[in-house]
Amino acid sequence: MTHSRRRVLLISSLGHAYSHACMLSIPPLLLLLRDEFSLSFTLISLAVTASGILFGLGALPFGPLSDRIGAIRVNIIGVVLAIVAGLGLYFATSSYVFVSFLLLLGIASSTYHPSAFNMISCMYTSEMGRAFGINGMIGNVGQIGAPITAGFIAYTWGWRPVFLLLVAIGIVVLALLVSVRTFSFESPPSEEGGRSFMLARPFLLLLVITMLGGLAYRGIVTMLPSYTSIIFQQNTFEGGTLVTLLLLMGGVSQIIAGELRDRLGASRPFLVTTLLALASVAIMMTDTYSALLVGLILFGFSYFAINLYTNTIIGEVAPTGQKGTVYGIMFFARFGLAYVAPFIVGAVTDLYSIRYLFHIAAAFLVVLVIFTAYFYATRSRSVTP
Repeated sequence: MTHSRRRVLLISSLGHAYSHACMLSIPPLLLLLRDEFSLSFTLISLAVTASGILFGLGALPFGPLSDRIGAIRVNIIGVVLAIVAGLGLYFATSSYVFVSFLLLLGIASSTYHPSAFNMISCMYTSEMGRAFGINGMIGNVGQIGAPITAGFIAYTWGWRPVFLLLVAIGIVVLALLVSVRTFSFESPPSEEGGRSFMLARPFLLLLVITMLGGLAYRGIVTMLPSYTSIIFQQNTFEGGTLVTLLLLMGGVSQIIAGELRDRLGASRPFLVTTLLALASVAIMMTDTYSALLVGLILFGFSYFAINLYTNTIIGEVAPTGQKGTVYGIMFFARFGLAYVAPFIVGAVTDLYSIRYLFHIAAAFLVVLVIFTAYFYATRSRSVTP
C-alpha cells in the first residue's frame, strides 16, 4: 500500500468514526433532552429511532450517487450536512427544531458507508481485507468513544456542548476530505451488469446473511443493558461496559479477519466465523455471568469479522460502477432493517422473559449459518478461495 493510498484510507476511516460518533453521541443525552424539551421518554426515543432508521435508509440513494459523482464527494456532502445538523441541534430552542435537525443528522451519517466501501473496494483490490480491517477498526473507535465522551461532557457542562464538539470535529474531517485527490482512483459509472447482479443468487444470499447478522447484533446490543440489569442486578452503566467490550473485540477482529482474507480468501473464514457466532450465542444462553463474558468476546470477534467478509466478497463480485448501489442496499439491510430486532425482543420480554434474548439471536444465526453454508458450497464450485 503506497503512502498516498494509506493517507486516503486513514482520512476516510476518520470519516467512518465520525459517522458513528454523530449517531452514538445521542443516547447518553436522552434524559437531559427529555427534560429540556418537556417530552415523554416515548417521544424522544421515537425521534432517536427515526434518526437511526434514516441512518440505514439514506444509504439507498447515496450509494448510487457515489457511483456517479465519486465517494469522496459524497462523503464531503455528508460531513457538511452533519455540521449543519450539529449547529441546528446546538441552537435548537424547541422540540420541533431539535427533532428536525436530529433527522438531518441521521441522513448525513448515512452517506458514509456505501460511498466509502465503494472507494475502498476499488482502490485496494490487492489488500482489500487489510483496508477494510483498518477502516472498520477506526470506525469502532468512534462507536466506543462517542457515548463515553458525550456522557462526560453532558454531565460536566450540559448537552449542548456535545453538538459543538461534533461540529468542530466535522470541520476537521471536512478539511481533510477536501484535501484528498482520489477521484482518478474511482470507478466510472456503468449500468452494465448491475441489475442482473442484484437479482442473482450470490447477491441475494449475501443480502439475507447481512440482514440476519444485523438482526442478531442489534437485538443483543440494544437489550444487553436491560438483560444484565434484570438477570444479574447490574446497573445500566455496567451493562454498557459489556457493549464496549464487544466493540473492542470487534475492532481487533477486523484487523485479524482482514489479514486472513488477504492470505486465504474470504469464503472459508466466512463460514468458520458464522459458526463461531452461533456458538458464542449458545454459550450466552446458559445465563451465567462468566459465560456471558466469554460469549460476548466471541460474538464481538465473529460478528465484525462476518461483516468484513461480506464487504470484501461484494467488493470482489459486484460490477464496476455499481458497487456503491450494492453497498447501499447491504448497509440498509444491516442497519435499517435490523432495527426490527429490539421490537421483537421487547415483545417476547413482555410476553415471556428477557432470558430469551439470546435464543432469539440464535434463531437468526441458525438461519444465517444455513445460508452461509449454501453460499460457500455454490461459490467453492465456481471460484477458488
